[in-house]
Amino acid sequence: MLFNSVIFIVLFLPMALAGWFLLQKLENPAYAKAFLVGMSLWFYGYYNVSYLWILLASLGLNYGISLLLGGCQGIRGRRILLGAGLLGNLGLLFYFKYFNFFVDNCNFFLHAGIELEKIALPLGISFFTFQQISFLVERYRGSALHYPILDYAFFISFFRSW
Repeated sequence: MLFNSVIFIVLFLPMALAGWFLLQKLENPAYAKAFLVGMSLWFYGYYNVSYLWILLASLGLNYGISLLLGGCQGIRGRRILLGAGLLGNLGLLFYFKYFNFFVDNCNFFLHAGIELEKIALPLGISFFTFQQISFLVERYRGSALHYPILDYAFFISFFRSW
């Protein structure tokens, strides 16, 4: 869904604004935040719902590593956790963004004849991947706090379409 599309202007934006303002009147601001996370996931999954699992898996992996970084005291363990996070994030990015290019070049230069179905590029994968990498690096350095899952999900998912 694009920001200038009819469905965004007529349906999505009024629902998001009305829900946000109505839920803000309740005593617990977490309801409004959870609503916006849900709206953001709908916004992201509108183009292709299967991409939603990529975002959610990435979010869960990085949140888990952030949690483990908070409990790990040794520098070696923290480096291993950061390395695992970087490897997971960059592996995800490589697979979806560069794997077709890599296989095509292997076929060209090595005459390998490897056939694969073209992998569709999820929207905004570079943005949310690098955003999460920067968060993990800041957690590793100790300059970022470990936030509740709702705050982290809001930070990563808020109306992603680019």
